[in-house]
Amino acid sequence: MKRSIYTGLLILLLSACTKDKDNGVGSNETNRLTYVIDDNKFNFSSFSTALGRTGYRAMLAQTGPYTVMIPDNNAFIKAGYSSTQQVLTESGDILNKLVSYHIVNGTWELNKLPFKFNQELSAVTGAKMFVTHWVKDADTVLTINGSPVLAYNLPASNGMIQVLNTVLQPLVHANLSAAISADTSLTFLNVALQQAGLKEQIGSTSAYTFFAPSNNAFRAAGFLTIDSINNTDPKILKDLLLYHFFSGRKFIYDYILTTGATDKTEQAMQNGNNIGITLLKDAEGVKYTGITIKGAGNKVAANVTKENFMAGNGVLHIVDQVLKENQ
Repeated sequence: MKRSIYTGLLILLLSACTKDKDNGVGSNETNRLTYVIDDNKFNFSSFSTALGRTGYRAMLAQTGPYTVMIPDNNAFIKAGYSSTQQVLTESGDILNKLVSYHIVNGTWELNKLPFKFNQELSAVTGAKMFVTHWVKDADTVLTINGSPVLAYNLPASNGMIQVLNTVLQPLVHANLSAAISADTSLTFLNVALQQAGLKEQIGSTSAYTFFAPSNNAFRAAGFLTIDSINNTDPKILKDLLLYHFFSGRKFIYDYILTTGATDKTEQAMQNGNNIGITLLKDAEGVKYTGITIKGAGNKVAANVTKENFMAGNGVLHIVDQVLKENQ
């Protein structure tokens, strides 16, 4: 259904260009990105409202070209903005960061990128985003920061639009160490990293993916207080934590794209040992919705409670269990 909606939108955009030519109106003026966005309020009203509260609306009316990654209205609802009124009352600073992270200089036809994972693009602010172009079950799939692209290469006279199912999260933290320090649900993990001497490693320029156990996950694993972590042998903590991250950047949807028909795969962690990955599907058993992860010593799989949290040097996924290598 979503694909057909945006196919119809593309037809309407092309029709508008033809109509303007017939009327003698310059398409360069009437089909710029700002007009295209405003004319499709059914799908883009939340982004249009956010755009209007920033200086980037004026920029997108210029010659460009620009490529705009637009989260549709459902994406804004999923991000907590149930109406345009909620967008209107959001902090101007937050909206400015959000909008700027969705605009790229130049014209980028994403389907013409190589078939690779997490190819780097830069937003107009210089912040990085990562585009994957891949094939899954004979379908060509595009993602940005692990979020599927619903429709691509919608034309405007000064650029083009890519439509997303998720509001991209602007980069706030320079590295994973800073991201973990700032998250109050990861206080136990932050102290454990300090005790284990791993803060510098995950705060470096090298890219990592971290499955981060929440405070409740540590409590369930027997670390009832911060003091219990402080009183644990640093080597034990280091051995434990090296089973929670690995080199390289990997989003949850990357596992969906690379896992075979069994819906199961493995991921090698920083200590060289594997965790198990199982894909999840919706109630109809058709659409992939996420993953669970399981250490060799865990009795049941851990759930990912927060996914694809971007930092300057990697990706953070919060999980509800501490991963264990042994029973």
